[in-house]
Amino acid sequence: MTAEECSGDEREGRLAALQLAGMCAVPLSLKAAILLGVPEILNEAGPDAKLTSEEISKLIVSPGGTSADAENLDRLLRVLACHNIVTETCVAACPSNPQATERRYGVTPVLKYLIASNETGMSLSPLFLLRTDSVYTSAFQYLHAPVLDRNAEPFVIANGKKIIDVLETDSRLSELFDTSMAHHTHMWVSMLLETYRGFEGLTSLVDVGGGVGANLAMILSRYPDLRGINFDLPHVVAKGIQSPRLEHVAGDFFQSVPRGDAVWMKWILHCWSDESCVKILKSVNRALPPRGKLINMDSVLPETSDSSVETQINVCADMLMMAANKGGKQRTLTQFRKLAQDAGFSSVHLVATVDTLSVLEFHKG
Repeated sequence: MTAEECSGDEREGRLAALQLAGMCAVPLSLKAAILLGVPEILNEAGPDAKLTSEEISKLIVSPGGTSADAENLDRLLRVLACHNIVTETCVAACPSNPQATERRYGVTPVLKYLIASNETGMSLSPLFLLRTDSVYTSAFQYLHAPVLDRNAEPFVIANGKKIIDVLETDSRLSELFDTSMAHHTHMWVSMLLETYRGFEGLTSLVDVGGGVGANLAMILSRYPDLRGINFDLPHVVAKGIQSPRLEHVAGDFFQSVPRGDAVWMKWILHCWSDESCVKILKSVNRALPPRGKLINMDSVLPETSDSSVETQINVCADMLMMAANKGGKQRTLTQFRKLAQDAGFSSVHLVATVDTLSVLEFHKG
């Protein structure tokens, strides 16, 4: 091996490339642990508990009634420990033989957000399972396709139909999608409502693309004088939750949107092309009164890329959009302002940020 091959920079680069080649094992190992119920098992053992793979395996419920394999479970947990998803403590397995050790695993701050039985009942596990579902991972195999052909749709290539059509016919995936959106909404909108005051003074609010209404119900619970309309496709609002002052309305936001003092959208525009976004925003604009506003919660990319965790999360989400939604993408503030201008809004202001999500107010002149 040459001196250059042994240099620190060369070795660091070589190992980084090798690490990237195997990184897919991390999310898929975590998916396996979630499906096995490992986060809940560790959580129920207590915050300071440390369990061996043998102890954990005895608490895993196998569909066939067979015992879980402790050795293979230990291999999964070792991957998670190396990436700080669980803690790992090595202790003597036998007092008379100090050379014999066993690994014990516990909860980390990361794992806390993957536990469905936490104090709020909310978890990122549904979102994690959704994004690692085969319908999405198969689409990621074709990320090169829209580079070679702008009209190519990785999700359609992999699954034979668009994501919106899959969600309409696949009850399992549709339920997982609805649950993941509801949990994500609860976690981040609840944080937003602690500081954002943009709903004050409104008497009516329309949630465009609001799913089953979980988002809107949370907002209404904080504002007792506010009335809400949850607006989405017919098969979506058919599953809508029942909540005081919340009305479900079915329709197509490309055609029209129910009228209200203000409109709220979360994670909608990033699913669509610029042309489609302008159509949606024009529908919203028509539904607003003079000086009304759209309150849009979405990711905002920096104008120049950086290596912050927030940016890494958002650019990876941008790849999800490229894989699953033709024309969909994460946008910069400049790009959002261009959409607003083309749809007839007078101004856009970034008024709040919670982790990777920002609130943009689109004001009607």
